[in-house]
Order: sequence, then C-alpha cells, then structure tokens
Amino acid sequence: MKKRLITTATISSIFSTMALVLLINITSTNTTYAKDNGDWVLISDKTVNFEQEEDKVEPLPFLSERKFSKIKIKCVQGTVSIKSMKVTMTDGSTKQLKTMGTLTKGMSTRTYKLPGTDKSKFDFLELQYKSWGNLTLNAAGMVKKAKVEVWGLKR
Repeated sequence: MKKRLITTATISSIFSTMALVLLINITSTNTTYAKDNGDWVLISDKTVNFEQEEDKVEPLPFLSERKFSKIKIKCVQGTVSIKSMKVTMTDGSTKQLKTMGTLTKGMSTRTYKLPGTDKSKFDFLELQYKSWGNLTLNAAGMVKKAKVEVWGLKR
C-alpha cells in the first residue's frame, strides 16, 4: 500500500476551493428571487453589453402611472455585475442605492425604497454595470448577454 503525502500545494488548493464555495454561498444568500406579484410593474428592461457600461433607464413609453414606493432589478438572462445605481425622482430628489454585486439568471436585488414625497414620480435610474463573458463566447453560444428588468412597486 502506497502512502500518499499531503503537500502544501494540496492544502492550498483545498483552502482556495473552500473559500470559493463560501464566497458563492454568501453572495447567493444576500440576494433574493424576485416575486412578481402584488402591484409590481415592469418599468423597463435593458440588454447589457460585455463591457463596462452606463445606462439611463427611463420608464417604458406606455407606462402612465409612475408613482412607485420601491424598485428592484431582476436578471432574466446571463450574468450581470452591477457597479452602481442612482435613482432620480420628478421632484429632483435622488438616492444612491447600495449594489448587491453580481446577479445571475432568475435572481433579483433586494427592494430599494425610493426618495421623495408621495407625490413624487419615478423619473430615471442610472445604472453602471457589466455583463460577464465576451463576444467570442457569445458567438459560440456558451454565454449570453445579460438582460435585466427594472420593477416598481405602486404606491
């Protein structure tokens, strides 16, 4: 019977794997799955490129009611890394929202309370984000550009 020696490289590899698993678990417990019930309304949707991008998300043109108390972002395709979010209301009030980091298909951010008074309406959301992957992997069908939806809870 051969005895197998455990080297420092093996121990290091085990610890890196455990750290990666722990990081994935922590990230996944900090996000919740979006529940599209109640008075949640789709405000807008965006397709995210594979490079760092900044978008101004405005409500869909047919959306007449824009009085929302909360918003959330839902990833419906691919994987997106959200760097920053800033919401602006029609009364001029703004709020920098804390990001949740990375979202994969089916995941959403927590709900964010919007600034302003009860009469304020949602004006736009500034998003800074990046889709994981690249054009080569996209062409090979291995990775898709991320698609995100912005949802609002009616007041």
